[in-house]
Amino acid sequence: MTSQPEPRDGEMIKTTFDAVTEELEPGVLLVRLSGEIDIATTDFAAESIRAAVAPPARLVLIDVSAVTFCSSAGLGNLVEARNLAGQHNITLALVGVGRPVDRPLSITGLGGQFRIFSTVDEARREL
Repeated sequence: MTSQPEPRDGEMIKTTFDAVTEELEPGVLLVRLSGEIDIATTDFAAESIRAAVAPPARLVLIDVSAVTFCSSAGLGNLVEARNLAGQHNITLALVGVGRPVDRPLSITGLGGQFRIFSTVDEARREL
C-alpha cells in the first residue's frame, strides 16, 4: 500500500507500508509488517492484524523487523493486537523489534506488555 497525504508546497509525500500474513502451520500465523506505520497506514495495519488475531489461530507472531517508523497510531495497532489475543486466548508475540518500534514501546512503557523475540524461529521454539 502506498498512501499519499495532501501535498505540501507542491510536494508529494509518500508513505509505504505492507502487511503479509503467512500460515506457518495450522493455527500458527506470521504477520510481516514493513514500512511506516502511521496515521496514513494504521487502518490497513489494523485490518491485517484483526484478520490474523482471530480463531482458529492459537499463536500469532507479528514480525516488525522491516518497520522503518512506528507512530502512536502504530502502537495503537500493536495494543489492539494484544487485546484481541487476550480476548480470544491466542498467544501473541512481536519478532524482530528494532529501534523504530523499540523506541516508542520503551518511551511509553508498553514494551513490557509484549512477548518479544529476536527471530521467528526463537519465538516458535519458546512458545
